[in-house]
Amino acid sequence: MLTRAVIAADEPVELFAIDYPPYTIVNDQAEISGIDVDVVIAAFNSVGVDVKFSTAPWKRIRKNLEHGYIAGYTSCAKRPARMAYILFSDRVSEANQVALMATNTDTRKLNNLTDLKHYKVTAIEGWAIQKELETKAIKHVTTPDMDSGIRAVLFRDIDVFYIGELTALYRAQQLGLKEKLKTKRFADKQRAEFYLCLSKEYPGNPELLKQFNTGLQRIKASGEFDAIYDKYL
Repeated sequence: MLTRAVIAADEPVELFAIDYPPYTIVNDQAEISGIDVDVVIAAFNSVGVDVKFSTAPWKRIRKNLEHGYIAGYTSCAKRPARMAYILFSDRVSEANQVALMATNTDTRKLNNLTDLKHYKVTAIEGWAIQKELETKAIKHVTTPDMDSGIRAVLFRDIDVFYIGELTALYRAQQLGLKEKLKTKRFADKQRAEFYLCLSKEYPGNPELLKQFNTGLQRIKASGEFDAIYDKYL
């Protein structure tokens, strides 16, 4: 467990992230980037606050947030249990679960999630969204990973890969297959929203939250926010 940090004016604020491309990307050298990381850095830069990112296992991050041993974590979703110890920023990003398909797939019968019954569907084995299909009794086959799911709709007898939109498009771009694919969102599916989460117990965080929200508004107004998304997608 980390010990409570000593705040110094000339030290950057240390924030944490885990690998969740393209929102947060941790490479083999533990270098951290991604949409949310870049947005957070840019927002703080616009108000003169220096930040740096580190990574650690999620369970350790959660405990240290709860006890105020670290300042914050990004790509964080709102959960009722977190409200007692987390200050949530304005929304940083969102995730939509979508139908990923080849560009020539007919989507006229696809509007709500239950409409997947008209299509041959795959989802990643064991992921929460695959369990959702099971719960809703939507017939599907499983795929072992992201790459296999993407290739299934292009090269196998599969119509739809049910997956997170930005995550799939980012990986498809890396594979050189993005131009062969399209996505469709479901009218009855709510988006998941991600925030910068700051520990209520960490000294100075109420003011840090105000500074971040001000900076976030500034980079959205300047176009820098959109430019960050364009860099990854």
